[in-house]
Parts: sequence; structure tokens; C-alpha cells
Amino acid sequence: MISPKRIFALLAASLFILSGCSPRHYAPASVVWTDYRMYESTPKDSAVQVLLKTYSDGINATMNNVIGKVAETLEKSGADGTLGLFMTDAYYQAALEKYGTPVHLSFMNTGGIRLTSLPAGNITVSKMYELMPFDNLLVLLDMKGAEVRTLFNHIAGRGGWPLAGGSYTITADRKAISIEVAGAPLDDTKTYRVAIGDYTANGGDDCGFLKDLPRKDIGLLQRDALIEYVKKQCAGGKAIPAPTQGRVIKLNP
Repeated sequence: MISPKRIFALLAASLFILSGCSPRHYAPASVVWTDYRMYESTPKDSAVQVLLKTYSDGINATMNNVIGKVAETLEKSGADGTLGLFMTDAYYQAALEKYGTPVHLSFMNTGGIRLTSLPAGNITVSKMYELMPFDNLLVLLDMKGAEVRTLFNHIAGRGGWPLAGGSYTITADRKAISIEVAGAPLDDTKTYRVAIGDYTANGGDDCGFLKDLPRKDIGLLQRDALIEYVKKQCAGGKAIPAPTQGRVIKLNP
């Protein structure tokens, strides 16, 4: 067995050797792997335990911090579920405030919603990490109306995604009809600004047609947008109500 102290000593020695005065670059000629079994009976290194506890205490304090509350349980439950609409409302508001430009629509791909529900009551930072565990960014795409229509039809073909700023109907054969933006019919010749995650903008969920579109990116994490939205909506002890549904309508086959 090699103790944690011995491992740290070996690493430190390696770093010392490789960080000499001469600006040389080194690369291994070969790599040999050796497995070491670790047992629960191995004595714990008290110095390492103290070091880890310092970090874990800080992380736990941050993650368990209550940042707001929801008035009722928000459910994923498809494209018009209140949980997805809550997320798109947050992204829409964040895009308006952070990018300082008009925003027409925001979307959230349903597969990226990692909780089935957000229980009524207090919301902690950790719950936002559960909801959006990925470090995806919120970006803006400039899209012609015809390109937006293509996106809507693609989304409809996948069963629908939640959105803010508009509404649409999915036909029995999974086509998007009755598309509206800010209460007006979608105009194929108009340019729209769409807030969406960089995963999707980079071609995820088979959205390769979005990759080359003009975009704005300020490095805003979608998760941070959610956290800030909750804090602002709950200022003064208020609770976030369930978002208005009816934005996505599905016609039965």
C-alpha cells in the first residue's frame, strides 16, 4: 500500500524536477499503469481530512442556501409542463437583462430538464444544480422567420419543447402550426432574436441547422440565469407562482 502522504511526496518531487530553471518541455516515452487497492481499513490521513473538510463545509453551506420558493410543485410533464415553462421564463428574462437587447423567444430542450418536478416550498442552490447540472451557456441567435419556422417544426417533430415569448400547436403528424411570437403570427421575412442553450445552438438534439447562425455569447451559464431569476422573483419573501400554460397545444391523432 502507498499512503496518501507518500503519493503527495512523489507528486511534489515530480513537479520539482519538471519545473527547473531551463525552459524545457518533457513528454513521457511510455506509460505503465499500476493498480493499487484501497481499503476502508487504511488509516485516514488527518491532514488530508482537515483540508477536505474545509472545502466540503464551504460547499455544503453554499449548496444548502435557500434562494427562494415556489408556490406549488412545478412538473416537467411534456412541452407545456410548468417546470419547463419556469425555465424558459428565467432564460427569457436573463437574456433581456444581460444582453441588453430585444429578445423574442426562449426555448429549453426537454431532454435537458433533469428533474421531473420542483417541489413546492423552498428552493436551494443545490436544487438548481440538480435541475441544470450542465455548464451550458445561454446564447442569443439571430434568425430569419423562415429559420425560426424550421426550428419550430423540428421541435414539434420531437414532441415539443417549452418556450417563452410565443406559442404554437403541434398537429397529429407532428408539424408546428399557429406559431405566434409576442401575440403575432410568425413572419418568415422578419429577424428574431432567440435565447437558447449553447448545447442546442451547437447542433445538439439534431439541431445542426443552428450551428452557423449569427450569435451573441457573453458566457452566461443557464444555471446562473435560473438562480438569479429565483432570487429576483422571490425578493421580499414572495413565492414564484406556476407559469401560465397553454403555450404549447397538442392535437390528438
